[in-house]
Amino acid sequence: MGVLWHKLVRDLWEHKGRTAQVVLIISMGATAIGVILGTRNLVVPGMQAMWRGINPAMLNLFVFPPLSDDDLAAFRKEQGVKEIEGVSTATIEWRLNPEGEWRQGGLTARDDYHRMRLDKVELVQGGWPTEETMLIERDADTVLGVPVNGTVYLRVDGREYQVHTNGMIYNSRVQPIAFGGTAQFYITREFYDSMVIDQGYNQLLITAQEWDEAGVTELADRLQARLEKAGRQSGRWITDPNEHFFQPQMDGLFLLLGVLSALALALGLLLVYNTINSLIASQVDQVGIMKAIGARTGQILRLYILAVLAYGLLALLVSVPLGTLGAWLMTSWLVGSFGADLGGFDYSVQAVAVSGGVALFAPLLASLVPVISGARVTVREAISTYGLTARPGLVERLLAKSRFISRQTLLTISNTFRHKRRVLMLQVALVLSGLMFMMVFSVRDSVEYTIRDVMFAILNADVTMVFDQPQRISHLEELTLAYPEVKAVELWGLGSATIRPAGQPESEDDENIALFGVPLPTRLYGYQLRAGRWLEPEDSYAMVLNQDLADEVGVDVGDWVTVQYGEHRSRDWQVVGLVFDPLITTSANVPRDLLLRDLGQVGRAGSVWIQTETQDPASQIAIARGLRSYYERNHVAVSPQRGVFGGLGGDATTEVVTAFVNQFNFLLVLLGVMALIIGIVGSIALSGALSLSVLERRREIGVMRAIGASSGHVGSLFIGEGLILGWLSWLIALPLSLLAGAGMVQALGAAFQLELIYNFTPRGAVVWLVVITVLSIIASWLPARGAIRISVRESLAYQ
Repeated sequence: MGVLWHKLVRDLWEHKGRTAQVVLIISMGATAIGVILGTRNLVVPGMQAMWRGINPAMLNLFVFPPLSDDDLAAFRKEQGVKEIEGVSTATIEWRLNPEGEWRQGGLTARDDYHRMRLDKVELVQGGWPTEETMLIERDADTVLGVPVNGTVYLRVDGREYQVHTNGMIYNSRVQPIAFGGTAQFYITREFYDSMVIDQGYNQLLITAQEWDEAGVTELADRLQARLEKAGRQSGRWITDPNEHFFQPQMDGLFLLLGVLSALALALGLLLVYNTINSLIASQVDQVGIMKAIGARTGQILRLYILAVLAYGLLALLVSVPLGTLGAWLMTSWLVGSFGADLGGFDYSVQAVAVSGGVALFAPLLASLVPVISGARVTVREAISTYGLTARPGLVERLLAKSRFISRQTLLTISNTFRHKRRVLMLQVALVLSGLMFMMVFSVRDSVEYTIRDVMFAILNADVTMVFDQPQRISHLEELTLAYPEVKAVELWGLGSATIRPAGQPESEDDENIALFGVPLPTRLYGYQLRAGRWLEPEDSYAMVLNQDLADEVGVDVGDWVTVQYGEHRSRDWQVVGLVFDPLITTSANVPRDLLLRDLGQVGRAGSVWIQTETQDPASQIAIARGLRSYYERNHVAVSPQRGVFGGLGGDATTEVVTAFVNQFNFLLVLLGVMALIIGIVGSIALSGALSLSVLERRREIGVMRAIGASSGHVGSLFIGEGLILGWLSWLIALPLSLLAGAGMVQALGAAFQLELIYNFTPRGAVVWLVVITVLSIIASWLPARGAIRISVRESLAYQ
């Protein structure tokens, strides 16, 4: 066995390029699995631990007008309530200096920060707020420039305050600032009551004796009915205390990334099979010689199994550290995006074991067939094979009859398809690489298209604002059009209500909706119809619903619904159309004048939609800020909430879209990383396969040179073969990627509960075509050039 060991080490060392290629192929797939599995095993338990640590309320009730301490005490006696806490919140404006622009923010007050029982917030830096100080939300300092220890100017209910900040809080319940959230400030209850007009608790945190969704829902129904009898409006949010509210989306994301990683591994194993098969085919003569001098089949088998294990061991040494480090870096980035911190370095034992096992044993399983068949070759079969003969196949016979193709081209095409089984295996590998690469690009482009291009298509208005009180339409139109750079203006009605199918009794299960009174015809809302039609000026009580809302309510085009405006006011509307609008999925669009009449606001509207003369985003943001000051100077009270989309972004549409896109940045980054990994694996696939193909045919190169072929002529033949193989795989993968991309987009949308619009762009196909072309040339020419430099005698000799 000493000679065989010597041969094993010699093969690994003298063919360092081939060894590196095989190790990279194996390690990339194993690393991808290690990163995805490790990230999931770190992120999900970490999220769960943080979630359980805050003792999340099972039920959040939002109440207006706010409740007093006596009201809260009365609710504490309600049957089924285990714990209840009151929280005071307000939408405010803030700025960093007296001359700065006002920006939207949130103000939160708790009774006692030292004795929080539900939805606990974590003190990150400094001390708890005092009667004259406040704390900021985590990342507000790095993203928004809010000082952790400094001064911030607040405007609350029209009055301005100069408040000192003395620390930082992490609240897992609020939207992270990195995902488009606004600045949040935390103060004492006493300080809060001294600032706001509507004093009291407008949010109730409630937990039941035990988690049971049906039981908590029934408790919420009773509490809301009690609030309604007291003349208060309410909304609710039910949360499973055992599962982070974002965990289903993360599970779906990791499932999709895991599938991509498994495909990358399968691709790598296919390449290992091709590599080992080519390696053994190139050493058939050596197998024959070893058997001729006494080597047994079992010894040959052990030799190549040890070679595969050596490749796997080297890949393990690469993949485990890379996978562990990659998992931690991705975990830190993901968790940091949510404004949290998992602490020091950590790793997943399961991910390390799986990654190491995949690197070590998966290549062995993939290479068993070629290893066994190679070891069983007889001496006669081995030493009678020179690699210079082959029976002409169908391709060769058809090409032989062609009179319009040059002999060199005919030879190139013929050589390309000489070993049809090998070509088939290589095409499977390359097609899979190209398919996955273009599919990931399609998914990424579809996400960007949905959350950016479609958003701008829907929002033809460049600026939107909400008023504190409905304003006279004729006055606001005239006032707004008088402002420079304003091109068009529309006044929209706003309202909130509940909705249910017509004929059904009112219940607490009725869906909350945002009513938009649309001036018809509208030029500033680019509706995206999914069914039915849009509103027309002559419509009477016609409604266009967001398709997500229609699904929740259980209605379709042609159905009638009952809209409950308050305790004693309701109206039946007919659904005439369904639209796609991801910004406000609970939106219901109706004719403005009819809505204003039902709300008792005839001639007055609650929001303004403005189109500017410029298309420059920075200029639109500046105009939005100028308009807000302009309205204030003209005694028009504008809500501190920015825009009509729940404070997302700002008044300018470009800010809204940017904030919406930021919520999906982590997804785009992850898809980009997967595209890079797949591209690397595919690149190694083509490079390795073509390099081995050239090295196998050294004798053929020697024969061609012996009969007078120049180095350039030989090199062009191999480059042509590489280009044919690469381009053929691209042509096959392109149509397949269209179907695969559409399926992946649908699966991703289901995971994130968001309708993604599939939008194939040629970017991924063009990038992969360039990659496959460059690699085909490099992978063919470099080893061919090395073979050309070998003398004719050495090319034709046995090794």
